Amino acid sequence: MSLLIAVWGPTGAPGRTTVAINLAAELAELGQSVLLIDADSYGGAIAPTLGIIDEAAGLAAACRLAESGTLTAQDIENLTHHVSTSVGNLRVLSGITRTDRWPELTAERVKLVLSCAAEAFDAVVVDVGFNLETDEEITSDLFAPRRNAATLTVLKHADCIVEVASADALGIARFIRAHDVLVDLFPQSLRLIVVNKVRPGLDPRGSSHAAETLSRFAGLHEVYELPLDEKALNASYASGKPLSMSAHTSKLRKRFVEIAGVLSHSAPVTGQKKNRFSRPRKQAFASMPFEQHQDSA
Repeated sequence: MSLLIAVWGPTGAPGRTTVAINLAAELAELGQSVLLIDADSYGGAIAPTLGIIDEAAGLAAACRLAESGTLTAQDIENLTHHVSTSVGNLRVLSGITRTDRWPELTAERVKLVLSCAAEAFDAVVVDVGFNLETDEEITSDLFAPRRNAATLTVLKHADCIVEVASADALGIARFIRAHDVLVDLFPQSLRLIVVNKVRPGLDPRGSSHAAETLSRFAGLHEVYELPLDEKALNASYASGKPLSMSAHTSKLRKRFVEIAGVLSHSAPVTGQKKNRFSRPRKQAFASMPFEQHQDSA
């Protein structure tokens, strides 16, 4: 069964792209076939981060084929770029190269691309934009393109939403506000919380101040912390490779290995894949420390 993972975080550059790239790479290191998609309608960052020069915008091209009804798994593979990992292989479907191309990423097109990708890969990791607004307040045309359609579509159909928060005070404040909006929009979604850029200095109980804040003010008690490792990140950015290839012994990389291990042992319930894109998900993940909102309304 294919696993669809959305990587989301609020405005302020919490590190969504870094998390998406390295989670996808670690899943590939586990021997899975992995597709990494850049679906940020405000400008893709995955391709330049990995040193990929692509003026074609792979996701936009796939969306056009989906609209015509001709998109196949082979088309997706042809539109992707290959990224080598030490054990497995990773493919990247690049995002839009200009922000004014966002109307090409409609909800229906993106849904069709996700459905096709699910047939061809063990795991699909999607880097989405920060904005959760539904756009109705800024347009009276119900059929007008929606700037955030790609993000909302991926989040709606994701088997797991990896939420990324920056560990600084402003980042945590932004995350808590945006997390509440995410929960309101997708109350039954399964979520894994990642606190990024954690500096040394833990409280006596072993948690960072950021984790303590999330626990106290947002009720998020299960979080994964990613240490701020500038040396490892600089090596990754300079080489255009994920940490598994550029800084494989770093503490930061080891945390990504841990998170990927949790995700890799999670799969949609047998038989769910066929109907995942036509009805609400009801699958459960076994033995996973996800935060799941219970809507009692």
